[in-house]
Amino acid sequence: MKKINLPIKWKLTIWYGGILALILVVFSSGVYIYFRNSLERSIDAKIKSIGDVLSSSMTETHNQTVFGNFERYLENVLGRKPKGKFIQIIDSSGRIGAKMNDIETETVPTSFSTLERALKGEVVYETIETARPRLRLVTIPIMEKQKVSSIVQIGTSLEDFDETMRKLFIIMIISIPTSIGVTIAIGYFMAKKTLKPVDQIRKAAVKISSSNLDERIDIKGRKDELGKLAETFNAMISRLKDAFQRINQFSIDVSHELKTPLTILKGETEVALRKERDRDDYKNLLESNLEEIDRMSKIIDDLLLLSKAEAHDIKLNLEDVSLRDLVADVCVDMRIFAENKGIELVVNELEDVKVKGDELKLRRMLWNILENGIKYTQKGGLVAVSSHMNNGYVAIHVKDNGAGISQEDIKYIFDRFYRADRSRKRESGSGLGLSISKWIAEAHNGSIEVQSKPFNGSLFSIKLPI
Repeated sequence: MKKINLPIKWKLTIWYGGILALILVVFSSGVYIYFRNSLERSIDAKIKSIGDVLSSSMTETHNQTVFGNFERYLENVLGRKPKGKFIQIIDSSGRIGAKMNDIETETVPTSFSTLERALKGEVVYETIETARPRLRLVTIPIMEKQKVSSIVQIGTSLEDFDETMRKLFIIMIISIPTSIGVTIAIGYFMAKKTLKPVDQIRKAAVKISSSNLDERIDIKGRKDELGKLAETFNAMISRLKDAFQRINQFSIDVSHELKTPLTILKGETEVALRKERDRDDYKNLLESNLEEIDRMSKIIDDLLLLSKAEAHDIKLNLEDVSLRDLVADVCVDMRIFAENKGIELVVNELEDVKVKGDELKLRRMLWNILENGIKYTQKGGLVAVSSHMNNGYVAIHVKDNGAGISQEDIKYIFDRFYRADRSRKRESGSGLGLSISKWIAEAHNGSIEVQSKPFNGSLFSIKLPI
């Protein structure tokens, strides 16, 4: 069976209307039952009061006086002739001694069980359904010397009662559906008005694509839940725009990084093929080509590493690593690179602590940070390495006095292929070293921060948990 998908405004309206209908039906039923019972108790009390007056009077009066002129007797006892009532006196043998009938029905049948219960001294209430109109009847025994001498029956017509209950029922039958209908109409209007911003959000979301991520959802400064929803969508669109820009820039950078060595390979090969050359020329050409191939291979390997890292497809080989030995070993290897550039690499005080980590990846992280500092420090400059402990973390500081980084560029330097100075040719590497270092630090529950100013050098701080 196919599921029917209704709009939210209709679902809200139906739910609200259904709940209201249930409440009205339950409430109206309670009112109807309470009103009916109250009227019945009132009718019973009235006819019972008449019966009590008659029974108390008859115990003080001889029956012959009562039976002689019953209507006058009732006027004397009750003060006036009862209207719309049926009254009769029955002796202990079941014969009717006196009767007064002021209702349309001719006879009122008295059941044997009612008489039997009355003769036992029990007051009996009953409704005569066969009579037209219906009658409410109370049968009261009159006791003399602890015996039932006679029985008084007082009845009243239920015509007014039935008419009142019928009118009440009609009022409820008309008012309940009318109230529900009006409520549904108003509820639909309010739901439609309330959900109108949702439709605006939907239409705006349909218009937004990768080519117009500058579009924003405007619902005119609402501060309610829908306003917060629109703000959330706008924030998401901003993040998507930033992600698309990064992806586009990343594609451009990858193309540039791979195009350069390919262009060199192609150019050198074309030059070599223009004429015959000796063995040494071909050897130099192949060595140059091999350098460019190695460069492309490193770029591709680093990209694969980052892709696997983002997919959480790399497992760390965790072990206890002596941080002092690790930093010292990396600095020994990097000192040759620094000396070739005429840069002094200084190792200051190092904390003798152990961290839980993957030694090879930690070594690569330090190598990348040191290489970056040496690469962008001018000849005669200084790169210093130190570490210290603080609140359960060990911080490794790599400080240089190189060109520095502007504040606008600091937040992007860990992006892939990002270059603060686009006019500066990258000296070597894949352009992914800082991105890889950031991932390695975060994989070890640490972080990398950088502080820098143009022409005042940079300070990279690596924090790792002890």
